Amino acid sequence: MHPALSFSARVIAGAGRGRVIGSPTLNLEVRKVPKDLRHGIYACCATWNKQPRDAVMHFGPRPVFHAGIACEVHVLENFRITPKTVTVHVRKRLRSVKKFPSVEALKRQIAKDIARARAMLADR
Repeated sequence: MHPALSFSARVIAGAGRGRVIGSPTLNLEVRKVPKDLRHGIYACCATWNKQPRDAVMHFGPRPVFHAGIACEVHVLENFRITPKTVTVHVRKRLRSVKKFPSVEALKRQIAKDIARARAMLADR
């Protein structure tokens, strides 16, 4: 766990898979992620324009899509304008990256991750 770990990264274009499966993400420059952060799913806070927003972050490979390492942040509230840069404050590691048998199985797990992150972040 990295309760005090924070980093800032530029938002980059992604493949749009998160939007397609109902969990849109901000894709961040992987090279800006601290080297000691393990691959996994994290409850976090994403901040831009001095506004903190609860979020869930995936850092690591995307085995369901046979894709390489990415850092993707799903913000738990709606926002209108995509930021150019985001500061991520990592709160708690929720789980490791897993390969799911289908996109549907991944979507079910994402819903569980989001619910767990919401509950954990509400207790701050």
